Amino acid sequence: MRSPTPSPSRARTRRWAAPALALTLLLGAAACSGGGADSSGSSGSSGSSGQPAAGGGAVAAAQSDAQAEGATGTDGAAQGRAVVSTATLAVRVRDLPAAVEAATTRTVGAGGIVAASRSGGPEGSETTHLTLRVPSPAYPDVLDDLAALGQETDRTTTSADVTAEVADVGSRVTSAQAVLETFRSRLPQATTVPDILAIEGEIARREADLEALQARQRVLADQTALATVDVDLTRGAPLTAVAAPAEPGFLGGLSAGWHALGAAVRVAALVVGAVLPFAVPLALVAVPLWWLARRRRARTPQDPVRATP
Repeated sequence: MRSPTPSPSRARTRRWAAPALALTLLLGAAACSGGGADSSGSSGSSGSSGQPAAGGGAVAAAQSDAQAEGATGTDGAAQGRAVVSTATLAVRVRDLPAAVEAATTRTVGAGGIVAASRSGGPEGSETTHLTLRVPSPAYPDVLDDLAALGQETDRTTTSADVTAEVADVGSRVTSAQAVLETFRSRLPQATTVPDILAIEGEIARREADLEALQARQRVLADQTALATVDVDLTRGAPLTAVAAPAEPGFLGGLSAGWHALGAAVRVAALVVGAVLPFAVPLALVAVPLWWLARRRRARTPQDPVRATP
């Protein structure tokens, strides 16, 4: 029995089926080979299933992981403004020991400390210099209280905004800690002496960098938490205020004339006082000479008056 003759459409379908099947098989093989390469590459870089590369291979892998950890662990947001405040204050006080005690009590009561103290000066005008560290929230009130101990003669205040520096140092500390932890976690996975030495060297260098950053962070934290106040307390009576000059007028002229008369009298008295020591010896010599000359004139006979012819 003869088989039926295929139609033209079926013939075209069979003609394209073989190339399509071959292309599908080729694509599947390529995908399988690519996946195997990725899996082998990842297993080789992990260091647990494959042998790590000698020398810097382990360090390079740790650095890449550390950079990723540092990028995710960075937090540079600053909570509020960070300000470093300093002030210098000069005050004249009547009772120096009592003023020093009051300044110390006020500082300690506000939660601060007396960082340094120095005393000296001539008798009657001794000066005590105090360096105070005061919590920043209480800094303005403490400064006013110190000025009220006597008569304030000088005050200087400065403020420096270090918010950006605080945020930068905090971010670098966080990143350095993440990097150091990554290197430490990589150390047990190292299997060769060069890898171990390389990772230990990186750990030592990263620890030194982290300690320097943490030291700077502590300094900034101390400067922003406590304001510095330098106080000079000087023994002495309060200074009198200088009166404003009076407007010129009749009373002003009268006052000026009176002062001029007083000045003239003082000058005359000064002249008399300066001449008097010389006048006494001169008088002791001149008076006897004058008396003798007078007596001689009295004893001399008078010429007779000639008569007229």
